[in-house]
Amino acid sequence: MVNRIGGLASGMDIDSIVKKLMNAERAPLNKLYQKKQTYEWQRDAYRSVNTKLKTFDTYISDNLVLKSLISKTAASSNSNLVSATATGSASGTLSIEGVSQLATAARKVGDQVNAVGTTKMSDLGATGTIEFKAIQTNGQLASEATKIEITSDMTVDQFISKVNSSNAGISAVFENGRFSFTAKNTGDVKGDDEIKVVGGLDIFNKLGFADPNKVQNTEGKNAIFTVNGIATERTTNTFTISGYNVTLKDTFNGLQTIADKYKAAVEELKNATTNLANKQANLITKQNAYGASDINSYTANHETAYKNAFGNTLSLSQQVQYNKLGNNAWRNLSTDEINYIKNQSSAQGIKDNLDGSSLSDESKAKLKDLSNDVLDVLFSNKDQLTDFKAQAEYEKYGAKLKDFDQNAIDALKRFSYDSNDSIDKIHKDIDDNPEFTKEVKDALKSLSKDDLTNLIATDSATLKTYQEKAQAEDLKQKYNQFGDALIKGLQDGSKKVEDLTEKQKEVWNSLSPEEKGQFYDLADQNIKRSEYLTADAEEKAAQTRLTEATNTEKAATADANAAGILKDDGSGGKIVDEDKVNAAQKAQAVTMTSTTDVDDIMAKIKEFITTYNGFIKDLNDQTKETKYRDYTPLTSEQREDMSENEIKLWEEKAKSGLLRGDTLIREGLSGMRSLVYQSNPGIDSKYNTLFSIGITTSKNYNDGGTLEIDETKLRKVLEEDPDAVEKLFKNSEGKKDDVVDGKTVDTRGYLEKLRESMKTFEITIEKKAGRSTMTDAQYAIGNNLMDTESRISTWKRKLEDIESRYWKQFTAMEQAINKANQQSSMFMQG
Repeated sequence: MVNRIGGLASGMDIDSIVKKLMNAERAPLNKLYQKKQTYEWQRDAYRSVNTKLKTFDTYISDNLVLKSLISKTAASSNSNLVSATATGSASGTLSIEGVSQLATAARKVGDQVNAVGTTKMSDLGATGTIEFKAIQTNGQLASEATKIEITSDMTVDQFISKVNSSNAGISAVFENGRFSFTAKNTGDVKGDDEIKVVGGLDIFNKLGFADPNKVQNTEGKNAIFTVNGIATERTTNTFTISGYNVTLKDTFNGLQTIADKYKAAVEELKNATTNLANKQANLITKQNAYGASDINSYTANHETAYKNAFGNTLSLSQQVQYNKLGNNAWRNLSTDEINYIKNQSSAQGIKDNLDGSSLSDESKAKLKDLSNDVLDVLFSNKDQLTDFKAQAEYEKYGAKLKDFDQNAIDALKRFSYDSNDSIDKIHKDIDDNPEFTKEVKDALKSLSKDDLTNLIATDSATLKTYQEKAQAEDLKQKYNQFGDALIKGLQDGSKKVEDLTEKQKEVWNSLSPEEKGQFYDLADQNIKRSEYLTADAEEKAAQTRLTEATNTEKAATADANAAGILKDDGSGGKIVDEDKVNAAQKAQAVTMTSTTDVDDIMAKIKEFITTYNGFIKDLNDQTKETKYRDYTPLTSEQREDMSENEIKLWEEKAKSGLLRGDTLIREGLSGMRSLVYQSNPGIDSKYNTLFSIGITTSKNYNDGGTLEIDETKLRKVLEEDPDAVEKLFKNSEGKKDDVVDGKTVDTRGYLEKLRESMKTFEITIEKKAGRSTMTDAQYAIGNNLMDTESRISTWKRKLEDIESRYWKQFTAMEQAINKANQQSSMFMQG
């Protein structure tokens, strides 16, 4: 610290002089601060562009991607019976020839109870938990029950409110001493109730439902109707068919619809019965071919083929058990815990006998906290625990150890390093070790320091086991390059090696004839098991189909009998009495037609063009902003001498032109602009570009690629083929790498390609300017800021040294003057 002496001797204002000198010396530092501020402004300007890109992308997604571009209106010939609205996919004419039944909701109404709304549920003896299942919107019962907890202080009104606000799918009402429960969704669950009490039935019965003779049960019903000549049903009265949102309002031509439904149900029952017989026969054939007793077990032949193909790895059956808990659970089992579990006679005994065991308190606490499901898995696999733990330990390293032969293992046992060594130092030691092959070096360097330490501490026999498991893992990866069908085809000659990819050829040629044969045997077993599992699933589906067909036929027969339209067929069966059906008075079928709303589509496209142009113009304007080079960022000293308004006006000028002529912006806009003239080879060549439907870029170069619409041309195309326009904008079947006429092309719609171009634009800007969640080191301007900040710190230290030097010089001057003055005074006195 320099002792500062003012100008007492010289009479000079040293403080002022040093301050002025330092102001001049501080010029480079001020320039650095200004440079830093410019970088920050530029970063923010770029990020603002990305914000606009995201906003525009969200607009496209919300208004054009998630919603249909095509708008259609529907007309019904009799909206009193059937009404309809049209979605963008509506096409052709939809005809409802008759409705025999409207969908209704199931309801349960109980007997009178001695209660009012304020009565406590406990006074009815109804406390505890009731579990409900009700029909869902898909027409099926809920897969999980909804629990309604009834506390002792809960009133009837509170109970009703709790049911209604739950996810039970039930509307509850209590009036005049009676409880009523109605399904929120209409429809019939074939073969089951639409409202089921699956828990707490004794509590539910106390609400007036104990005596079935005094309970009003109304079953839910499906809407039954005939559409375009097909008798069918729905769980609701409002549904979608062929792009029409249809609402059935009343019944008509009921006899004909009932007859159609009956005939269709009888035919479906025959078909379902035949289908089940076929599926059962196929299941027996596939099961015999595979040889398993059930779908959950693997055959001995399959297990042998798997072991022969891959070697030292868990068997297929072991993997099923191992995967129930995952590698962390098996790895965390200690040897003492494994031995303890092996000595137990039941899963529950693992917990019950802990207190008398010699296990550590930590192990006791761990085992005591395990769920019953986990205990069951541990006990049922107690003879496999050691193998499972070894597998879990190995999985920390995986296929990385496949090249660890005995030489590598011996070399590893001789390798060591200090625990304080950095990972870089350890990697260098590995690279410098001549005993390690390149493959072994790469494997060791891919491990964390902890895993490497544990690996070195592992005994040689275990390392050998790890290597065998790693080789098995490597063979599995090779097998997966092909899959079952391809491997079998390559061996039996139905597939050719020359048709493989280059990677597959390389792998296939690396296999020995023995390995290829073992792969073939495994593929054969895998395919047989897959066919068996598929046959089993198909048989179960056929069972379900037959059950549904039986229930539907039963309901259709009941409706037909109630309508009195069945007669004997002469062989003990029943058929529809067509004379009775035809004699009934018939109403005209209700037809629904749709028309394209061209005006609405035009409005959507024009709005998109306007939004697109606003975005393009905004970015173009930024690249053309005037740059005022005389308006640099203000220093702190300059700010002190200016008013707030003056600062604001100055910074508006200083920020202008930050992105003038910016290459990133221009290239991003160019990528978007080029899409306008790109053709889509995946759709009709007549309308496969925006240009072909009347959308082009502005002829004025200064507009920077804004779009223009030939409204007459666009309207004509929409009237002629609106679906082609929608496909051009959003081709749902398009792919980025599609094959058309033998060439790989991009067949996605314009909007998807535009959004991808914008995403690329956004990522490019992020590399330059980052985003708020990034550190400065993760993007270019951030690195510039870090460098500038470092230079600022250097200059600050430099200026401190300069200021100290000035003060040192002036202090020396003052001391010299003072000394001279003292000497002069002595001479005068003498």
